[in-house]
Amino acid sequence: MNKFWQKGILFVISVVLGIILMIQVQTSGSILGNEKASKKTIDLNNEIASLNIEKNKLRDELEILRKTARENEDIFRAKELEIEKLSEELRKQKILSGYYDVKGAGTIIRIDAGPDAYVSLASTHQYILALISYLNNAGVEAISINGQRYTNYTEIVPVLDHINVNGVAMVLPLEIKAIGFSRTIDASLNFVGGIVSQLNNIGYTVETESSSEIFINAFDGEKEFKYVNPIEPSESN
Repeated sequence: MNKFWQKGILFVISVVLGIILMIQVQTSGSILGNEKASKKTIDLNNEIASLNIEKNKLRDELEILRKTARENEDIFRAKELEIEKLSEELRKQKILSGYYDVKGAGTIIRIDAGPDAYVSLASTHQYILALISYLNNAGVEAISINGQRYTNYTEIVPVLDHINVNGVAMVLPLEIKAIGFSRTIDASLNFVGGIVSQLNNIGYTVETESSSEIFINAFDGEKEFKYVNPIEPSESN
């Protein structure tokens, strides 16, 4: 009986020891597993921190690039506006200089001599010059005389009994085309004692006709500048 109890007690002790051993093994495994997991977590956190630093660096670089792009866009837009402004100014200067065919509303003035009148364009060319001056005062934007474009450089010169315009001989009748506001043109020419009255008094007949569309050819000559030179802004300062 004592041996039976001894064997029973030894069996129980063995079972308990086995259970304790298993628990220790499992606990050791858990601890080792937790250590591995903790190391992996630390590595992941370090990697995340590194990526965040890189992301912030890239964000700063992107913001710098965006700022530079906006500045370049502003510079480009300013240059575009400057080019547009210069192009428009060049277009206006070419029109004023007569280097474009142009069209627009205005007035056609026809000058001839009466059937019984003897008048010489050469001796009365100052009246034609006065007529052109009146047209300019009326704000016309383009003028032609018998197809010759009148510009700032046009000469009206008396030669024998006719006149030369841009070096081309002109005889009666003269057809002067002026693009501008017809009512202003008419008012500047036909007032009492005005240029039309003066032309009539010396034997010319003058007819004026308003037109909704007048065509004026470009100046076909060239103007060379031999003496004048532009002053650069740096020089003027």
